[in-house]
Amino acid sequence: MVKSLQLAHQLKGKRILLIGGGEVGLTRLQKLLPTGCKLTLVSVDLHKAIVPKFGKFIENEVHPEYRDNGKRIVNPNWDFSKNEIYEYINGEFKDEYLDLDDEDAAWHIILTCIPDHPESARIYHLCKEKFGRQQLVNVADKPELCDFYFGANLEISDRLQILISTNGLSPRFGALVRDEIRNLFAQMGDLALEDAVVKLGELRSGIRLLAPDDKDVKYRMSWAKRCTDLFGIQHCHNIDVERLLGLFKTMFKDQNCSLQFPPKEQLHSDYCSS
Repeated sequence: MVKSLQLAHQLKGKRILLIGGGEVGLTRLQKLLPTGCKLTLVSVDLHKAIVPKFGKFIENEVHPEYRDNGKRIVNPNWDFSKNEIYEYINGEFKDEYLDLDDEDAAWHIILTCIPDHPESARIYHLCKEKFGRQQLVNVADKPELCDFYFGANLEISDRLQILISTNGLSPRFGALVRDEIRNLFAQMGDLALEDAVVKLGELRSGIRLLAPDDKDVKYRMSWAKRCTDLFGIQHCHNIDVERLLGLFKTMFKDQNCSLQFPPKEQLHSDYCSS
């Protein structure tokens, strides 16, 4: 079986087209909008949770008796940090909606979440014909028409996320695995994982400044990996970044790029905050 590549995809300010605002469309919005993407939603009807949560600007703009009129409503106060839809088109999808007014803009991702598999397949192939095979498209409930899959996300914090993917075969089972991992973390007590990630990020930034040359990349990566392993999940949150940067400087300059760390007990004693 060919494996898929799991990536942390940066979507801030990227144009996203979502076709379908029902139950599945809602789940897509819940995952996409926190990324700060600039999302256009095309749908005749909207799930009752969408407008109050993600599209308050739509209120009073679309009368419930009007359908399939292609009315465009742009969010006048859209900002990537607000977790809101950028644009709503009230109506069935039309091929012309693939065209963007800004010549420099392009759809980063196109998704369909409509209960019409033939139309979804048509849109998929139209996107590939119009934009090329590199265009990312996701057709809900049709794994063979997906360039990527949504997984079950476990968000430990804003900075630490875990993705469980079944490659589109069983999203529900992926969610069960995610919940089991969450329970395991809960049983381990307070690991202060957010603090650990922040401190390790500061440490990596610091050693880049101390060893900025390209020829030093391999050593920096090896040192950071070994250091993180020695402190482990239980202790990374308690590291003293400044003292560890001093240790890095000594090992890098005075010890000729050594990877021989002090014994673990001494490392924890000397380089953790009191």
